[in-house]
Amino acid sequence: LARSAMATLEGVGHLYGAILALRAWCYRNHLFAIYRAPCPVISVGNLTTGGTGKTPMVLWLARQIQQTGRRVAIVSRGYRQRSRSPITVVADPFGIRTTPPLAADEAWLLASALPGTTVLTGSNRPVLMRHAIERFQCDCILMDDGFQRLDVRKDLDLVLLDAQRPFGNGRPFPGGLLREMPSALSRCDAIVLTRADHPQTTDETLVYLRHHFPDKPVMTAIHRPSGWIPLHTPAQPMPLHAMTEPVVAFCGIATPESFLRTLQSLDVTIVAFYPFPDHHFFSTEEIHQLMAKNAGARVLVCTEKDAVKLDPEKISWPIFALRVEMSFQSDPEWLNKRIHELNAN
Repeated sequence: LARSAMATLEGVGHLYGAILALRAWCYRNHLFAIYRAPCPVISVGNLTTGGTGKTPMVLWLARQIQQTGRRVAIVSRGYRQRSRSPITVVADPFGIRTTPPLAADEAWLLASALPGTTVLTGSNRPVLMRHAIERFQCDCILMDDGFQRLDVRKDLDLVLLDAQRPFGNGRPFPGGLLREMPSALSRCDAIVLTRADHPQTTDETLVYLRHHFPDKPVMTAIHRPSGWIPLHTPAQPMPLHAMTEPVVAFCGIATPESFLRTLQSLDVTIVAFYPFPDHHFFSTEEIHQLMAKNAGARVLVCTEKDAVKLDPEKISWPIFALRVEMSFQSDPEWLNKRIHELNAN
């Protein structure tokens, strides 16, 4: 029965892949309309379901673009947000306007980290872009999770791959993790290998990419922890080495094992670790249960993405979120040059 179900999923996956290939062909041959924004559009996307570190990459890009003097807007789908508005203004140049659960957690996180930046969510990206340009006078668009959005012309199309599992399990959705087959990388402008902190697997992925896509610039990066954010009191981030208490760790992200590995690399004493589904909204009761099960600890730690869905005032233990930033291992000169070229025009 299990083999039959797997065969069915694989068959559906191949059909799904064929439909996506046909869709791409139609856009490539101008059979479907493509929106062309009157300003630069930079897309960050991936090939697989789950996390490859798009949020830290978007944050890094937004800061680079702001240095050129542009008014950047970030547009995204707003995955699992409760707002049903076609345009949810998470933030505008004057402040944050919508918070979780109405706003998507990643969009709120970006808005919090980038004061004054316009962040819009909704299913129709061209509508969001027009609104950012006309209502808020934005003159550069950052499209989060945009690789599969073929209805928008992109001036820079970046694809992020996890260096350890660049193509997931090698099978297309729903039987696998691939949203598109690896051949779709021929559409992108450049590739960023994230979590590239294991030399052997990273080198193997680099060899594959350079062989099959020799014309694509490939950069490597890691997600570097930079400090502990106290949620129970407004304060500056605490240094990484200052976490000396035993902790109960939890997260609701696509790759919980990456958070666990990071904590272990920091020599944090982990009493227990609880992975929840991606984008999970935590109830106060759930957090209280974690505390009750682990009386040997007195501190809770989570990711910044999880932190936006917690109410520290209802939790007696101190809670800290681990701040993680994009750090390039290889020189991002090519990427910096392209950003400045786009924003100079």
